[in-house]
Amino acid sequence: NNLGFSKVIDHTWDDKFAVSGAKIGDTLRLREAPRYAVTKGAVMTPQNTVDSNKTLTLDQQAVVGISFSSVERTLSIDQFSARYLESAAVALANQIDVDGLTMAYQQTGNSVGDPATIMTTLDFAYAAGRLLDESSAPVDGKRYMVISPKLQEATLKAAMPLFNSQTQIASQYTKGRMGTMGGFEWIMDQNVRTHTYGARGGAPQVGAASQTGSTLAVTGFTAAAAPRLKKGDTFTLPLVYKANYLTGDSTGQLQTFTVTADVSSLADGSASIPISPPITPTGTNKTVTASPAAGAPLTLIGTASATSTQNIAFHKSAFVLGMAPLQVPANKEAANAQDPDTGVSIRTITDYDILNDQFITRIDCLYGWAAPRSEWAVRVLTP
Repeated sequence: NNLGFSKVIDHTWDDKFAVSGAKIGDTLRLREAPRYAVTKGAVMTPQNTVDSNKTLTLDQQAVVGISFSSVERTLSIDQFSARYLESAAVALANQIDVDGLTMAYQQTGNSVGDPATIMTTLDFAYAAGRLLDESSAPVDGKRYMVISPKLQEATLKAAMPLFNSQTQIASQYTKGRMGTMGGFEWIMDQNVRTHTYGARGGAPQVGAASQTGSTLAVTGFTAAAAPRLKKGDTFTLPLVYKANYLTGDSTGQLQTFTVTADVSSLADGSASIPISPPITPTGTNKTVTASPAAGAPLTLIGTASATSTQNIAFHKSAFVLGMAPLQVPANKEAANAQDPDTGVSIRTITDYDILNDQFITRIDCLYGWAAPRSEWAVRVLTP
């Protein structure tokens, strides 16, 4: 598959890992820009600077193993690298892309579209652009729309009657690709994920007033200990509006919260839901205009146990991919290589099994994904 997602997100952190003489381990802190409050008048009150950060951890290792007998390698296998190692490298790179798209939608709260209805117009793209604008995402030519083959087909049809540059129309007509349109660079990726919503049950509501932070205590699920929500489910709360990143003013859009881990209810139907972003109604890191009221109902997006395709619109800096070249052992047939387009770094090692007369090759990579600016992303929900 074409690794459309991995090609366009940030992977500028690779040179921070595995530096000889300056190794930092498997974790890198990605600092966020501090926020400050503005006051008026001649009198100034100094503010404390609060540094915040997200972490990029290389916590995933993927491997492909292949083996051939010495007879096969001698008599049957020509162009070993081109025919076999290249296929293994493609499989690894594809797995990295799958993991990245899974992380991306599960970390993203903003959403547009209908999980039950395929798009017939480009309104969803304009709505996604508006949400990025309201989240203060830069308008710098680095916004991307990564969509499934099914949505690409529908979007191409919707775009045909619209005014567009002749170059873009020619590309759509001759290549079936969209290019740049509606403020996004459009990319088809076969790895766009499908999400299965939680089983739910009952009518969950906020358990107590004035809650803040990254966990929301709720009641009202069906009175039984059972799985309720899945990681990646989203919901809104009445009168809890998203705050503008810089001004703290209401955007007029209800804040969408993402469930960051699977949730089960207790026997009485209560549960603690881990969420992102945190409920922060005051201060320079304000995310919402108010805390939810006690008894406020959760409006869960999607249908219980149904599935939805999770296309995603985002700014390049919303997500990052980190990789490091794995150690190459001495006195072995081994090498490291990195693709400059995607940042994918892959190691190959071949050794000989004398007991079974087998040449065994492992092809592997070490990587990690993070979402330092998930507010700069929007899910586009389709069937």
